[in-house]
Amino acid sequence: KRALFEARGDIFSVPVEHGVVRNLTRSSGVAERPPAWSPDGKLIAYFSDRTGEYELTVRNADNTGEERTLTKLGPGFRYWPQWSPDSKKVLWIDQAMKIWIYDFDTQTNRFVDQQMWMYHGELQGFVVSWSADSRWIAYAGDQENRNSALVIYDTQEAKRHEVTSGSCDRRTPPDPL
Repeated sequence: KRALFEARGDIFSVPVEHGVVRNLTRSSGVAERPPAWSPDGKLIAYFSDRTGEYELTVRNADNTGEERTLTKLGPGFRYWPQWSPDSKKVLWIDQAMKIWIYDFDTQTNRFVDQQMWMYHGELQGFVVSWSADSRWIAYAGDQENRNSALVIYDTQEAKRHEVTSGSCDRRTPPDPL
């Protein structure tokens, strides 16, 4: 019934139809960037530069309680937090093309993989597919030959599996028939 937006460095909750617009962060001098609602509707994840660097931050979706900074990654820019279906993990990619996952159960941050050929525009569009049980993620992994291979990553075993040959270029549209 509500949608999230980032504007002027703040996070807003906006009604789909009727109701009030809520500024959830109200943080003069602090920039909060792309918000994402957890699938269970309880939390909102975003990156905040309150510490001086963009760090993964969460707050209760009902705007009760304080925001919590979850990482200490240091300098750099991060893109679009992506929640697991069970709302227990958040994944993102950073400007160094590193893929990260924060796990709420263990309260740890884990490096997953690193892309080789993605830059700002492509980093903004980087998405993964989560398995329904939140154990696996699938994404197009960069190859040395500048093509991509389908990669699945097991979040329980912390193992990367390349499942295609890497002979396709995901960035090049197919030839017209």
